[in-house]
Amino acid sequence: MHRAGQSLLVIAGFLMAAGGLYDLLTPRLPGNLAAICAGAERAQKLVRELLRALGGALVAIGAGVVLIVFVRGNALGRFDLLLILVLVLPAEGINAMAMRRVASPWQIPAAFALLALVGAMLALAAS
Repeated sequence: MHRAGQSLLVIAGFLMAAGGLYDLLTPRLPGNLAAICAGAERAQKLVRELLRALGGALVAIGAGVVLIVFVRGNALGRFDLLLILVLVLPAEGINAMAMRRVASPWQIPAAFALLALVGAMLALAAS
């Protein structure tokens, strides 16, 4: 089960980083966010830059999760798992709540957080 937990954590980390890359590299705002800005160019630029900042943070957290799992390997302990959860759960939890408020697909970051939680629980149960 330790391998299954590690695998789920790596998958969650890669998915977080991929989602962050999407936010970081998106050339224009998604329709729902553009509509909220009501055509105001300055507001759209602000929201796009905030989306990029969020994307950069998510890439860093996702890469950090993958790095922790790969570096620690079979020695992945309680502290490592706690650190991963402290990184992932607030980031993706707040991301999901904010996305829900603006009618974005909030289920995606919620699924990433759940995947990390299940992975950590499996890894912890096996240790």
